[in-house]
Amino acid sequence: MPDPIASSSSTPGLTGHFDDDPSLSCRSEPAPPPNACLPPDAPAESATSNAASALVQKFPRNEQAAFVAAPPSSSPGSGSAPPGMLSLRADQFDLQTGIPRIQGQTTLGSVQLSAGIDILNANAHLGSLNADGSRGENIGAGGSLLGGELNIDYNGWSLTVGVAASLGVSISSGEGRDLDADGVQERCFAMSLGPFTLGECDEL
Repeated sequence: MPDPIASSSSTPGLTGHFDDDPSLSCRSEPAPPPNACLPPDAPAESATSNAASALVQKFPRNEQAAFVAAPPSSSPGSGSAPPGMLSLRADQFDLQTGIPRIQGQTTLGSVQLSAGIDILNANAHLGSLNADGSRGENIGAGGSLLGGELNIDYNGWSLTVGVAASLGVSISSGEGRDLDADGVQERCFAMSLGPFTLGECDEL
């Protein structure tokens, strides 16, 4: 009687070879070393240490004060007055202190308009170079809490009016100005008395 186990094992086509299919293989691959997938730390740490040392050498502790920002300087209209300014020329003396005059100008056709605002300032002047551009004589001193001035120029003719909360007196008179460059000289006169200012220029 044939052995059933032997005959069943000899049946063709039923023999399985697990080694033929790599996906069914039970062979294990050696595990990678723990640090195989990580970048080496030693060179990076060395470069970081070198960079830090270079920065420390370049900016030592006793030079930290060089990086402290300087306080902002005062500007016109900021509420803090700059130091007094003294101007000396060959034939003119000017002294100003407080907030400098805020000025602006525009042109409308042949008419040029300019305006000035004085806030908390004082001045004194003496000489022959007048503020309107003429040459002659000027003298004056005063202080202003708040004031404004408007000047209108048209073809060499000028009119200046101003009002201010101020004390002082100023006067100027001169000629030789040619604002419109037409070859005809202009003469000018201006006066400030207390809160009021009036000035004019006309062609000779």
